[in-house]
Amino acid sequence: MKDDTVLAEGMPISSERQILIIDDEKNLREALSEFLALDGFACTGAATGEEGLALLESRLFDAVALDLRMPGMDGLAVLERIRETGPTIPVIMMSAHGEIADAVRAMKGGAVDYLVKPFAPAELSLRLEKAVSDGRLIRMARLGQRLSSGDTPGISVWLGEDPAMKETINLIRRVAPTPSTVLITGESGTGKEVVARSIHRLSPRAEGPFVPINVGAIPESLLESELFGYEKGAFTGADGRKAGLFELAAGGTLFLDELGEMPLMMQVKLLRVIQERVIMRLGGSRPIPIDVRIVAATNRDLEDAVRAGKFREDLYFRVNVIRLRLPALRERPLDIAPLAGLFLSRFALEMGKSVSGISSEALRLLSSYPFPGNIRELENSIERAVILCETEVLSVADFALTERLDRAKATDSATTTAETVRPNDVSAPMSVYEAEKQAVLAALERHGGHREKTAAELGISRRTLLTKMKDYGL
Repeated sequence: MKDDTVLAEGMPISSERQILIIDDEKNLREALSEFLALDGFACTGAATGEEGLALLESRLFDAVALDLRMPGMDGLAVLERIRETGPTIPVIMMSAHGEIADAVRAMKGGAVDYLVKPFAPAELSLRLEKAVSDGRLIRMARLGQRLSSGDTPGISVWLGEDPAMKETINLIRRVAPTPSTVLITGESGTGKEVVARSIHRLSPRAEGPFVPINVGAIPESLLESELFGYEKGAFTGADGRKAGLFELAAGGTLFLDELGEMPLMMQVKLLRVIQERVIMRLGGSRPIPIDVRIVAATNRDLEDAVRAGKFREDLYFRVNVIRLRLPALRERPLDIAPLAGLFLSRFALEMGKSVSGISSEALRLLSSYPFPGNIRELENSIERAVILCETEVLSVADFALTERLDRAKATDSATTTAETVRPNDVSAPMSVYEAEKQAVLAALERHGGHREKTAAELGISRRTLLTKMKDYGL
């Protein structure tokens, strides 16, 4: 296997996300490769575990989709070999059997997800999207950890050095060793999952699995079976027993992202689980004890949701034992430059470009921009700049932020003029965040909600549009 530093901190030198599919079924490999290519994944196939490991020796991949049962070396043995060498490449296990014991072994062995065949290719695409994103965050955190020598393991420079973050970092160190439930709050893109993973790595459960679920991304009809699992015959299509995420997280941490999106009926069931520490599979007849630490996150104001009757007050008090608020990036300006340098190093390596610095003018631009998308937006801005840069130093011209700032200033100027004409109008000038939100909303309305046409008009990808729509609550 290649040098651990390269695998842990580097990325494939390609603009596409590189996926390795290890499965002895040729038709499945080819069908998945063709489908995933439509979603921007570049797939390489391997028919055996040995062939897959050889490819991992010679190339870098963003993620691996690995079959559990194969002739010769099976999936668990391949997973063990991958983890023995140390790289943080995410592995999604696939199996036609769906045995609970196999799923538990896979998750404890380091797999980030588990799919039971047959599954829709779109489901694998969604999970790969998540796995690749998480893998990049982990590699980024580890790179930051190397740069901040002497720092507590798991608390990386990625979390920041600005005074606005000091109290949060100290609280992470203090709460991580305890078994208490933690609620992480903050705007989208502030790094809530990175903090959740840091809590897990610093806890006595660090050797156990870290199992994340985005509550807001799971349809209400499927959420209960995802969390608690089901027995054979529990509903139409339940052809076998499936372990839920609470079981897969046994001995580790379950991360409930976007908790504020959980339906009220599921809130009742989650409250019972937290109180009684047992679950019941769908169609099951006996309670199953669980040993799981819960870390939750939300970008919503749960107190407002409680007052509006959209979130149960008793559940709020149960999950709000320890609260960590992550400040927005605009509240921690001293972190912008080191984070930008961190992203620059990673993207330059990924793209094979000799970009080694950022001009002082560009740094001033970054420091003056409010980043409504927070760290995620800063990361995207640096990636775009590295792609466009034709020199060894990023300049103001490589960033699109100037256009956004100009639009915001124009909006503010227009608002100020309107207030001069209508002195009784007490509305505040529109922020950059609100201006961009209104631009997206107006484009959506012009195209009757058609997302592809809206994205084309705005000059962004469909995925970026969907992310912005979610961030803006559209």
